[in-house]
Amino acid sequence: MMTDEQKSKVAELKATIAATAAAPSGVPREVRDAVVVLKKELKRAGTTGRGLAAALDIHETTLCRWEREARAGGKQAERGGGRAASFRKVQLKAETPTPVHTTSALVSATTPRGLRVAHARSGLVVDGLDVETLAALLRRLS
Repeated sequence: MMTDEQKSKVAELKATIAATAAAPSGVPREVRDAVVVLKKELKRAGTTGRGLAAALDIHETTLCRWEREARAGGKQAERGGGRAASFRKVQLKAETPTPVHTTSALVSATTPRGLRVAHARSGLVVDGLDVETLAALLRRLS
């Protein structure tokens, strides 16, 4: 059962989430961290994460992701920080006569294109890669 103070905090966080969720940067880190702290507090009082997520009008998996990110952020701070995922522009070069025997490097395709590449938790993310270039790249790697 939530106290009046906790209900007020939930209402405040819900309004902030609704106001910032559509922003390009999404819900601010401070708000997500406040939600995670509130979740821990409410859990001790018997309120589930599902109940809090419903009260905040967010999906339960979003709440779980925020909690994972908060834990990971704390571990990075203990280790002295870490490099955040970012995009960088790469250029595919024309095919070279030297064969490439590794799959860890981006190899050439027939036409150079600007791509953005990032290493995410889900794997390698390549933005701007069209089907023809991907097919040429896969042919070279096989």
